Amino acid sequence: ERDIHVRNVSLSLDNGTPLLNDGELKFAHRRRYGLVGKNGVGKTTLLKAVAAFEVEGMPKHHRILHVRQEIRAAGGDVSVLKAVMDADIERNTLIEEEKELVRRLEGEV
Repeated sequence: ERDIHVRNVSLSLDNGTPLLNDGELKFAHRRRYGLVGKNGVGKTTLLKAVAAFEVEGMPKHHRILHVRQEIRAAGGDVSVLKAVMDADIERNTLIEEEKELVRRLEGEV
């Protein structure tokens, strides 16, 4: 099964406040997800737990990436979107292959 479906998920914030109590996590294959919400509601806590495979029942054979909101780079701050896009090796490889194919096609005309 390529989709992830974990039942009976319980997770709390560092201060003990319940984040999920017997909840469910569902992730569809080849989809990307993001969480949006107010500060302090547990978005980062949930993402870190999922990425670290700390959620009981979470399959270990999936690639899960948690990217901080801002990442320091040599040229300054990098947006989350840019960091995720740059980290997607498969996507970047396909883009480079596409560029090479376009160069070849344009050179043949």
